[in-house]
Amino acid sequence: MLVGFESSILNRSMTGVANYTFNIVRGAIELQLDLGFAGFRDFDWHKFDLTAVEGITQFQRKHGDTGATSAVSVARLMGRLRDGFAGLPGSRSAAGVYRDMRRGRFASTVGKQSLDLFHAFNFRPLADPGVPTLPVIYDLSTFRHPQFHPRDRVEWLEPLREFVARAPLVHTISEFSRREITDVFGYPFAQIFVAPPAASSLFAPLGKDRTQLALNEFDLKYGEFFLVVGTHEPRKNIRTAILAYERLSQVARARCPLVLAGGKGWGNLDLPAQTESLIRDGSIRFVHGVADPQLRDLYEGARLLLAPSLYEGFGMPVVEALACGTPVAHSADTSMDEISGGLGKRVAALDVDGWTRVLKDALENDDQADLARREARIARARQFDWRHSAGLVTDAYRRILK
Repeated sequence: MLVGFESSILNRSMTGVANYTFNIVRGAIELQLDLGFAGFRDFDWHKFDLTAVEGITQFQRKHGDTGATSAVSVARLMGRLRDGFAGLPGSRSAAGVYRDMRRGRFASTVGKQSLDLFHAFNFRPLADPGVPTLPVIYDLSTFRHPQFHPRDRVEWLEPLREFVARAPLVHTISEFSRREITDVFGYPFAQIFVAPPAASSLFAPLGKDRTQLALNEFDLKYGEFFLVVGTHEPRKNIRTAILAYERLSQVARARCPLVLAGGKGWGNLDLPAQTESLIRDGSIRFVHGVADPQLRDLYEGARLLLAPSLYEGFGMPVVEALACGTPVAHSADTSMDEISGGLGKRVAALDVDGWTRVLKDALENDDQADLARREARIARARQFDWRHSAGLVTDAYRRILK
């Protein structure tokens, strides 16, 4: 069996969709050695096997960052050219030309690969691959909340409804998203399967002393800061976290700063007016460009992880924080309920008073230091396993091709 997928995303920082793609493909290869993958990388196809997996894994270990191997220098160059377009006048048109070139190349070469199946990890393929296609639908936030996304992303996903209607099965990452796909698209619930992500083995507790040494770089004290993790975009609802934090006393804020770690995103974050003054006095700290080993240190060292997102397909920071033993608080009635399993505090996303109460409770009760609760959180995170999810995916391949 030969499965095609778009592997260009593995050339860059491996978060989100890239992280999911890599771990599912790696797990599938390890589980089923007679299963082959062909990756479309920028403008050409390449065999993706255990050697390619090991190359990426070694690169990650060496650089402490998730990215591509040194073997993809051409792909890196194309990525730089693409990124370079973004800073030029008419960049949207230039980027559009690049995408059109890739789509044309994909369409003209996919038929020569002898694929049995195409796994569309980026929601949908660049063009019709001419074989059964399994789409991965992480969430439907561009349909539920298009105002939270860049226009080109919304446009890319607009045809998704028609594409999904033709799919033999649909692959998603949470029961929440499974229900959304049925509710929004009317796709049969029984033909949707859930293969959730998992925390990397990197996200595990190393102990207070070792973690504190790493936290010194951030001028943070173990157990004495709040943490929000995620790309800084409107959907993450950073505004509510800041509004709740601002209501703490000055003494409490001086004791326990709020750290907002994540990539620079897009859109209007609508941050409260007092944000700048809180940044100046050191109470609020935006941290960008954090590699996974540093993120692990922030997770374990945090007194509490806050995840106030308005909408999530899954919620990776929650499972990663739990894997490090850290207490979590997240938006109620979201996919994150499935992760915490009752071990996290649940608050309505826009309930500023509720989030303030959670922060005050965390200051008064040292849940982070409770060993029994820490072990329960770690055990909960271990229920999410990449190998198990990869097995669900290979089962789906066989169902489609039987």
